[in-house]
Amino acid sequence: MAFNVGDVEPRYRVYCNRSLNMKAIKAVGFDMDYTLALYKPEAFETLAYAETLKKLVQLGYPEEILGWTFDWNYMVRGLLIDKHRGNVLKMDRHRYVKLAFHGFKQLSRDERNRLYHSDAILSYEEPDFALIDTLFTLADAYLFSQLVELKAARPGSIAKSEAEVYKDVRAAIDLCHRDGSIKLRVAEDPGRYIHRDPHFVECLQRLKDSGRKLFIATNSLWDYTQVVMNFLFGNETGVLNDDWTSMFDLIITGASKPSFFISQNALYAVDTATGMLRNVDLGFGSHKVFQGGNFRQLHQFLGIENGTQVLYVGDHIYGDILRSKKDLGWRTMLVISELEGEIDNLRRNADEHRRYEELLHVKDALDDEIQRLATLLQQAKEKGAKSADAQALAKQLDRVTTQRANTREALRKNLREYHSKFHPVWGEIMKSGHQNSRFAAQVENYACLYTSKFTNLRFYSPNKSYRSTRDYMPHDEVAT
Repeated sequence: MAFNVGDVEPRYRVYCNRSLNMKAIKAVGFDMDYTLALYKPEAFETLAYAETLKKLVQLGYPEEILGWTFDWNYMVRGLLIDKHRGNVLKMDRHRYVKLAFHGFKQLSRDERNRLYHSDAILSYEEPDFALIDTLFTLADAYLFSQLVELKAARPGSIAKSEAEVYKDVRAAIDLCHRDGSIKLRVAEDPGRYIHRDPHFVECLQRLKDSGRKLFIATNSLWDYTQVVMNFLFGNETGVLNDDWTSMFDLIITGASKPSFFISQNALYAVDTATGMLRNVDLGFGSHKVFQGGNFRQLHQFLGIENGTQVLYVGDHIYGDILRSKKDLGWRTMLVISELEGEIDNLRRNADEHRRYEELLHVKDALDDEIQRLATLLQQAKEKGAKSADAQALAKQLDRVTTQRANTREALRKNLREYHSKFHPVWGEIMKSGHQNSRFAAQVENYACLYTSKFTNLRFYSPNKSYRSTRDYMPHDEVAT
């Protein structure tokens, strides 16, 4: 246990975008999937992919796709699917498309500019685009790209538009989650698909002992929630009991987030023995396991006076973080399991990053010198200066221009190599080129805190006051 942040390994730290004093927090809530339960994507997402292929064949797609395989490392969180053009994009925080692939073929810069940086105004939002903002959607993007490849290679094999293909992929994956194709397999052997964190119970207990009320708000239904939470609390596979529920003051299943935060969904009490539901119009009674409902009932049940008294921990920018933050004022913590690898790569490649910064400064200085020389040359011509002077300036300008071109090429090469150390295709998740990525901007805008897993809270006091770093603007450099 280390309450001094300097004593915590960077990969386990909780990072703060917006100052948060935990003393003001009366209730801490959790999503379950990819938040409390961290899945093993090489097993879980591969299972989802395989079951989705079967559903697509039933929808009329070629049987040959049943022989396809899933590269679970290929896609990363934060990408964007252009449903109509069949492209997968990576954008920076200014919504500039830095990378684009049609299937698995990279589009050239000219192609990107023609499609995404012309006079057309694109929303980059639903319904025309789909956000890859949770690990659950990595299989969507990969399978969609495979089908786009097949359609391009053999147009007669898929007689549907790219948008219709995406709709089918999304519907097939949703059906796999609803009909038990995935969750029944997980229930048979949770350890194959879910990590068991040795600090899981300890971390929850410390929060509970600090006087906070704890709750779960998950889109999973009770039968699956029971299986997963039993496993995380260390119970034997196949032995289900309700002992773990004593850790929580309220458990909301089938929450239908994000509508939970903005609608008036009906609330039902769950019979934990049978899974049967009953209406709770007459009050909560002594019950604490429910399905559906909305944030107002949660506030009433927990005695929450306003949203700033709630800290909600989740993995999904739109499903967990954005609406709870914007509409309710809840304080938020985003779980980004990939963050550990990102931080390890940042530390491992720090020298290359410094080299890039040095080249960038050189390039900027050369830009300034080119502008200075070009101005002098123009002035010399206007004043009728001797041709020898103008020729000398022109030669000097040519030399510096060549030097800048070489530096720019070295910069591009350095940046490509640097990003490839994070991911061979998409690079660093939090960066696009040298700008913050669109995903990083969303994290910054909507997550008060972010970390690689919720159990990293064990390194901090339950009453810690998290402080954000000072915001900087370009002119602030005069003070450094």
